Amino acid sequence: MRVLVVGSLPPPESARSLSLRSAVVALAAAGHSVEVVAPDPVATAHRYLVMTGIPGCIQLATLTKGFDSVLVQVQPGLPVRARAGRLERELSLRAFGLALRRAAHVVVRIEDPSDLPGGASGHAASLAWRCCERIELATEQLQQQFVAEAGQKVAPLVSCSGGAGVVDQLEDGWGEADELSREDVLGMVRSRSARERADLVGRGQAHLAGWDYIARPGIAIDQRDMVVAAPGAISTRPGDMARRLLALADRRPKLRYVARGVRLARRAVLLVLRPDRSR
Repeated sequence: MRVLVVGSLPPPESARSLSLRSAVVALAAAGHSVEVVAPDPVATAHRYLVMTGIPGCIQLATLTKGFDSVLVQVQPGLPVRARAGRLERELSLRAFGLALRRAAHVVVRIEDPSDLPGGASGHAASLAWRCCERIELATEQLQQQFVAEAGQKVAPLVSCSGGAGVVDQLEDGWGEADELSREDVLGMVRSRSARERADLVGRGQAHLAGWDYIARPGIAIDQRDMVVAAPGAISTRPGDMARRLLALADRRPKLRYVARGVRLARRAVLLVLRPDRSR
């Protein structure tokens, strides 16, 4: 069975992305062919939504053809932008419902109620929920809250996914919680992040979109971080220079959205020029 999964896998790691990753792993283990489309340009995916909100829902409607099932992870921007007003929310949910009606065997997952601005109530939301074969909530408490907002008519569709649980799945563990301080946990995170970045640099990739949102160089840096700043890692190739300019833009709040727009525009062009190539 071909399954289209719409949502953001790690990176970055969060309860939502880890929960979705578990669902994708389970689908692949069951022998299904899975294709992932992410709203977040930093996330791991086969393809990406060019925009979120209403344009993202419209694009989603064009992607569902040919798939036997569609799994959608609700998250900020999908289907509703975090700062959307009442009218935009209504239009976003209507576009979302249209996309779901074009799909087969739809499963919607909700990890956090704040991921859906305005909650699950309203006529437009109700139309979208009716298109689902199943609606999965992270906990039983969220399940009850969802039914209270959406109405008893959707109760038979609602189930508990169990969520991602505690984020402690990294290879070397966290140790005993009672023995850890905040500084210990931050040290582990920085150390592992430095190790992963060094591994990426070793494979010839010196920068990833999103690195600039973490602590800037010089803050809690260790020896493994020095590889990223090494002179040998600097390249004068046009592509690498463009990535460095985007990285600089990422560090400035006024230019951050411009950098994201450039990346999304690049992906949109590549989807047209090379539709058979996963990005």
